[in-house]
Amino acid sequence: MYWKITVRPAAQDAPERREAPTGRFILHRHHDNAGPHWDLRLEQAGHLVGWRLECALSDTPAWALEKGAHPLRWLEHDGEAVREDAGLYSVAAWSKDERVLHLEGREGEHILRAERMPFWPPETAREVHDILREEGAGPETLASLVRDGITARQRAIERFCGLARELDGDAFDASVWRRTFDTLTLDELNAHLRAYEIRFDHKFPPSPTSYPEALPESENGSWTDRAMGIVRDG
Repeated sequence: MYWKITVRPAAQDAPERREAPTGRFILHRHHDNAGPHWDLRLEQAGHLVGWRLECALSDTPAWALEKGAHPLRWLEHDGEAVREDAGLYSVAAWSKDERVLHLEGREGEHILRAERMPFWPPETAREVHDILREEGAGPETLASLVRDGITARQRAIERFCGLARELDGDAFDASVWRRTFDTLTLDELNAHLRAYEIRFDHKFPPSPTSYPEALPESENGSWTDRAMGIVRDG
């Protein structure tokens, strides 16, 4: 489960602090097969819970992956990880979708807020995985591909609405068409756009890109007369 983590100095939000500490915490910087990350572990009911963060707490907001239970020995044992902070924490809020903690560590006092992010249904994750595999694209390209697709849809919709307003005037209802486009693929949307482009070109034929220019006159007559004379003489 993914969470969005933000951290700020506790002095900015002192009312969220609880007086009684809930337990101990430890922040490790670690590097494994998946790359560098930070592990924030919280003591709770005889074990450790917490998150795997993509960056240091000082660089948040960041996305984090919720970790499973770990033994308490990590509070004292660092292994291959680097201990960046440790201390006590207290709970200001703890619910299914939001958690607010007060951290009192070696790096000072901070308020940590964790917000649960929407989770992809399994069928959506499977479909995205299959598309990337079919197209030979890696997960690292997914964000740019999504952004490009959204941009392409927006541009096609705006062009369609512009042409439709010119062709249909007040009879064109943009809100109805936009709701319709929400259910269409980009290829289907472009098919509607091409139909309106054809209608627009019929009503407003494109102007030629160039026009023939008159040749300059010379003392021996026009260039046309001279050319025809050459043909006759030949």
